[in-house]
Amino acid sequence: MEDREGSVCSQQSTDSVRSVLAVIHGHYHRTDLNSTQSTSKRPKFSPIFPTPCVDLISALPDFLIQEILSFLPIEDAIRTSVLSQRWKPLWTQIPTLSFSHNCFSFKLAKFTDFVNKTLDHFISPKIKNFMINFKFEESMAARLDEWVLFATSHHVEKLSLVFDGGLVYAPFAESTPYRLPQFLYINSSLKDLTLRQCVVSPEAESHVSWPSLKVLSVNYSRLNNEAIENIVSGSPNLQKLKLHNCEGINRISSRSLEVLVINAIYDPYEKHESVTEISCPNLQSLSLLGFLYRRTYRLMHVSSLSKANLSFVMTIDKKDKYDCTKHRDILRELLEKLCHVEKLTMGTWCLQVLSIWEIKGISSPLSKRNCLVLDTEICEWDLPGIVSLLQSSPYLKKLVINLSPCDNSKFEFDQEFFDSYEFDGVKFLTSANWIFKCFLQSLEDIEFTGFQPSSSGSELLVKLMQFLLKNAKVLKKVVIYEQSGSLHQSWKSSGPNRNMGNAKRNQIISTISKSIPQMQYSSR
Repeated sequence: MEDREGSVCSQQSTDSVRSVLAVIHGHYHRTDLNSTQSTSKRPKFSPIFPTPCVDLISALPDFLIQEILSFLPIEDAIRTSVLSQRWKPLWTQIPTLSFSHNCFSFKLAKFTDFVNKTLDHFISPKIKNFMINFKFEESMAARLDEWVLFATSHHVEKLSLVFDGGLVYAPFAESTPYRLPQFLYINSSLKDLTLRQCVVSPEAESHVSWPSLKVLSVNYSRLNNEAIENIVSGSPNLQKLKLHNCEGINRISSRSLEVLVINAIYDPYEKHESVTEISCPNLQSLSLLGFLYRRTYRLMHVSSLSKANLSFVMTIDKKDKYDCTKHRDILRELLEKLCHVEKLTMGTWCLQVLSIWEIKGISSPLSKRNCLVLDTEICEWDLPGIVSLLQSSPYLKKLVINLSPCDNSKFEFDQEFFDSYEFDGVKFLTSANWIFKCFLQSLEDIEFTGFQPSSSGSELLVKLMQFLLKNAKVLKKVVIYEQSGSLHQSWKSSGPNRNMGNAKRNQIISTISKSIPQMQYSSR
């Protein structure tokens, strides 16, 4: 199966390089365009530049040709050496070396041999980008160390060690991860480092020294508190840190960090409650994503934040008891720490926790946000949470709702809760109208993405739109995009400083309603 996919990938890359080589030799013709039309019917063009009769690409200096070759798969870049004597050594100095076993039509042993021979012929003193991607086997560790040493000895700036093997949610169940060699922890040229299925564990006697590192992405890897502390302290210029499924980190503290993304994954083996503290005074963007079990986040020093994304989900085990109060307190503490951010993104789980607040008469903390992004498909139990956020956003200027399926990220309501609260979303929106007489006075822009007329939430979407149009007094723009990304419909006020009139607001509701089967339009 792997060989078949590699063969297809190799064939596609070969086809792409043939097109490039056709351009190089001036043999590219536009005979494939409008081939059914006769020559006399085709429009005549007066090109600004005459059709080249010489090889323009070969006339370029070597370093530009090498940049072009770096965009080709490494196999195809090597094949260009047969073009002429001048082209023969060009690939040996390209700035990017990318080796992916998935795009090769031969097995791992031949892949290894190919990498070795390629590196033997490489003569440039510097590599900008070096990437290795294959299913790691423990027997390959020594060979891989040599490849990493080759990259670092050539002053590599961007290094990607991306390995597969094992299950997605338990990455080390079926394979042994690659342990980073100790020499890698001291490197002055690295600016961007991506790791997947690696053991990141610098020895106690050696400290991490990555003075040039700006971007670090660690995925499905073993990384403990001591390691992350060494990395942060040894990377004084680190600006972006992404951690995906890296459990056991209790504190992230950095003065240089500007972007932090933590994407957690449900770990059923967590036995105790744990907290990840984030103390980054210069952090500008924070994303807390994925599935949590017994771990939570606590924001300590994040005064510079301007963007935050709360799209995480707190799951429970079958033997656990629902604790709405715990979830409410965790989310409320986060929102209080994020009350100053300009842009907040929130997922379905957090929205539905807010819905429980609203139903029980507990409001969200007031905020200064001017942009709110909601990732939800719009179901009944989202509506109170949306209302709660809008009520706590008196300075809101833009509202974006990304309509995306979210079956695996909904709040796990228990039957006792449903028995206690009978809820009707449409009636709730009607009864909540009075709340917004003092709010939504700044909302100017509403945007929906992923619109599907046949989706289950379409009717609620219309009701929500009616609600927003009725209460947003200074609205100037409404845009709706379909799931494909194409524009479905857009409306703007007729003047730069004029609000959208009632006639156009009614037109919006009518247009959306007519696009939904069996949906009757009502202006009430």
